[in-house]
Amino acid sequence: MNVQKTTRFLILAGYAFCLLQIWLPHYYLTGDGPCHLYNAQILHDLWAGKNTAFYGRFFEVVGKPNPNWMTHVLLASLLFVFKGVVAEKILLSGYVLLFVSGFSKLLKKLDSSTNFWPLVVFVFVYHYVLAKGFYNFSFSMALLFWMIYAWLMVLDQRSVGKVVGFFVLVCLAFFAHPVAFAFGGVCCAALSIFYFVAGNDSRQDPGEANEAHNVGRLWMVLKNLLLLFICLLPCSILLITFAAGEAHEGSIVLHLAKNRILEFADFNCLVNLCSHEVILVRLIWFLLVGFIIYALILRFRKGLHWQRYDGLSLGMLFALFLYLFFPDKLFGGSLFAIRVQYLWGLFMVSCLGYILPAGKLKNGAGLLFFIAFIGLSIPRMICMATASDGVKEINSAGQFIKPNSVVLPLDFSPGGLDKKGNVITDRNWLFCHAWQYMGVDKPLIILDNYEANTGYFPLVWKDATNPYHHLCTNGAMEGQPPHATINDYRNTSGVTIDYILLWCYQDKWLSDEPFRKLHKEIMAGYQLVYKSESGRVVLYARMPSLAVNESPLQESGIK
Repeated sequence: MNVQKTTRFLILAGYAFCLLQIWLPHYYLTGDGPCHLYNAQILHDLWAGKNTAFYGRFFEVVGKPNPNWMTHVLLASLLFVFKGVVAEKILLSGYVLLFVSGFSKLLKKLDSSTNFWPLVVFVFVYHYVLAKGFYNFSFSMALLFWMIYAWLMVLDQRSVGKVVGFFVLVCLAFFAHPVAFAFGGVCCAALSIFYFVAGNDSRQDPGEANEAHNVGRLWMVLKNLLLLFICLLPCSILLITFAAGEAHEGSIVLHLAKNRILEFADFNCLVNLCSHEVILVRLIWFLLVGFIIYALILRFRKGLHWQRYDGLSLGMLFALFLYLFFPDKLFGGSLFAIRVQYLWGLFMVSCLGYILPAGKLKNGAGLLFFIAFIGLSIPRMICMATASDGVKEINSAGQFIKPNSVVLPLDFSPGGLDKKGNVITDRNWLFCHAWQYMGVDKPLIILDNYEANTGYFPLVWKDATNPYHHLCTNGAMEGQPPHATINDYRNTSGVTIDYILLWCYQDKWLSDEPFRKLHKEIMAGYQLVYKSESGRVVLYARMPSLAVNESPLQESGIK
């Protein structure tokens, strides 16, 4: 077998299979993806001077550079050329290409021999946090590999071009997500030190061991660390400023989260959509752990010694520490633990890349992980096709919604239900913002725009009309069941809600007292204007003449 040709063919096949997952369904639905696209559309319209008066009543553009901006700016720019869903798919395709190429390049740098190990990268392309729609974090993980690779190139042979390239990647990583920026900085610093400790710097003769040479090497590592500090400094200042602005979230308290030790063995960071993925994900986890144990045994048999890439091993241990001790909410963000679990897996693969010796075992492992990637992709593609049909049904209500309207969506099944009533995604909430695609086709204010309530995305709600202050508290409109006070919102903000859209409503929710109050408000002021064929989507329009003693929800016949 020609390993080089086979590897090249399989990598191309992996690229194709990844991109097929994005482009095959009409909508590639993720939890927050529609929200990203909706906000990017508003940002694009404001840049283009369109609908400024309509949007200006509700939103304002943040004036300071924060992390989490990258994908909004990219999407808003793409919208000048491509329409909404196509722009989103191009963005996600760019992520796939950036992730696979960067990770593969780093693995080839760590082990220059020809082998199948780089095929393992495809297992990690689609992960739980990406399925949640956290595009910025996902892009930051792709940039992290490029950032580390670029710094290794600087360590090998420093030049102005390489340093400038590294600095650009540092800035991109920061504006994608602060975790990649901070973690990349730590790993690059560790690599700088281990290049010195291991005595393998390509610019020096490793056979020399005199004192003058050691002093020279120490001076070299100090200069590298100083250069790294200078490259990281501008974005570090921005990060400190951003973190200070999030100080209201409270100080970070470190403690051992014992429950995460058990969760660690499940490796849920790779379970994207449904429970059908669990068996294969656990197999991947046990294989990775088995290989890392085997690789470490082989290494320590040769005696304790350092290698120039051991900064990555330190990064893996640092990720494990963060996973076990840091809180799940950090600087206003969420899902910190599962993000770091994913990061830990990436660094475990990287460590195996240089610790595990080339040979049949490494080749077999790469092929095995590639097969696992194909096995995971099949149920995901089936699930995504069903989810796409659900989004089409939601968007079918859009033809009855007039431009420049205010829409309140009420979600009764964040995991979605198919036409037979079966849950579409039992391991992720894909349908928590699916209706925001409607705001890409026409100017609408869709009130569950949570991103505009965070402060670290480019758009923020104006306080006078912020539904998270006046329509509900603590994000209750996104609860199960949703809660909101329509009349109070109109009285305090002066905003009239024109349409109410229900997704997968059932009468059982009337047993919830706060929702029953919302139901009465809908009953008093809105009437049914559209119901999809399956009954999953129901749209109500504001009709002051609607009889108070009749319930539109009951009339719709949804059970």
